[in-house]
Amino acid sequence: MKKTFLINDLFWIGLAVSVCAGSIKLGLGSWQQPHAGFMPFLSALILGTLALIDLLRGLINQWKDERLDLEIWGNINWPKLWLTIAILFIYVILFSTLGFILGTILLLLFLFRLMEPRPFGQVIFAALITTGLFYLVFKIGLESQLPRGVLGF
Repeated sequence: MKKTFLINDLFWIGLAVSVCAGSIKLGLGSWQQPHAGFMPFLSALILGTLALIDLLRGLINQWKDERLDLEIWGNINWPKLWLTIAILFIYVILFSTLGFILGTILLLLFLFRLMEPRPFGQVIFAALITTGLFYLVFKIGLESQLPRGVLGF
């Protein structure tokens, strides 16, 4: 049994239990009228369930297909990872200034182009479709308030 996998799963289960407990204190409400603790509770419940499944699977199989840490971390493109994290921070900082539509399109253009270089036409199409679908779900469907940005959209 690999001790790091056991510790990892127990950490996520512990975090999920503590978030669930805090969410219950905030109040869950109902499906029709959720309160502030509903979404954190649901998210933590999913996280805890997945960690528990991984823990049980590992205990049953004794982590037979485990790999060395060098194999897991060996193929990571570190500059690309750090650049992506930096771009996500910039997106969060400029989100209200640029607005949802413009900011998300620019973010997706960058991420789609960086992660797996594709022809620019495909990247633009995917960014526009993805942003449009999220806009439909959050703005139209859920009536969320999304920032308009400096250009007014």
